[in-house]
Amino acid sequence: MNASKLIGVVDIGGTKILAGLIDQSGKLLARRRIETLAEYGAEEVIARTATILRELLHEIHAPEEALEAVGCSIPGPLDCSSGVVHFSPNLGWRDVPFVDHMQRLFDVPVVIDDDAHCAALGEARKGAARGMDYVVYVTISTGIGAGIIIGGNIYRGAHGFAGEVGHITIEAAGPPCSCGNFGCFEALASGSAIATRARQAVIHGDQTVLSTLNDDPTKLSAEHVVSAAEEGDVVALRIIESAGTYAGIGLAAVASAFDPQVIVVGGGVMGSGGIMLQHARKGFLERTISPVGSLIPIVPAALGEESGLWGAATLLSLAKR
Repeated sequence: MNASKLIGVVDIGGTKILAGLIDQSGKLLARRRIETLAEYGAEEVIARTATILRELLHEIHAPEEALEAVGCSIPGPLDCSSGVVHFSPNLGWRDVPFVDHMQRLFDVPVVIDDDAHCAALGEARKGAARGMDYVVYVTISTGIGAGIIIGGNIYRGAHGFAGEVGHITIEAAGPPCSCGNFGCFEALASGSAIATRARQAVIHGDQTVLSTLNDDPTKLSAEHVVSAAEEGDVVALRIIESAGTYAGIGLAAVASAFDPQVIVVGGGVMGSGGIMLQHARKGFLERTISPVGSLIPIVPAALGEESGLWGAATLLSLAKR
């Protein structure tokens, strides 16, 4: 190991911080996952992030001076050039000067980007879209977002907000979305949407195993619904089929807009390639114009929760150009 050439990579999410150290050859030497504890505020989260990097350095017997730079994946919207996280609902952050804080803790270059952008870069460089220059990565989790790769580079748009595909309107008179609109992709196909429909079914008195999974219907999650659907529960299957169909419609809109070589899907709801992905592919083929549907495969992410880490590493290599 060349101890003078280590980079730190961090993926900060609403519930977890995943951090690692990568050497000059591109090998992930150490990694660790801890709870975010976002309720304690931005400065505490950033301090915990620095602590975990120092602990990883100690774990591999490297001095702090070995850390050459830090790349961070963070839920936005954020400004890559100023290093400010403008608004992160998952973290409860608003106008947080993340890079300034980190550089006070480590006197090294720090770069940040949106978590979906980083995941897209990770999958394009090391994962399911390796070697491809035109890629859309869509995360279907609590919410829905995307990272768009055009010509091998992240496409951010004129104002930095490209990739907010979760707020494409799919059904004008659809359910309300957290953004204030109605019938958004996110309001119909996200983990939150699936959980909401499950709670409504249980409260309505539908005959379903979902009613036995938790005494409090408000605590039902999308993961509960996916598991029940895979076991053949009729109500859960109906919910997943509907969400999958809407996901296919949303992905068809993405395909028509960007014409990528591949659409990679990640996130807790659909990333494993299970039953919802099957329905999404069916809906996609039904909604895309010919021959788009047959030309653009929809594949699950290959890197799992490490997509953002490898994307953060790629940020640093791009920054050196």
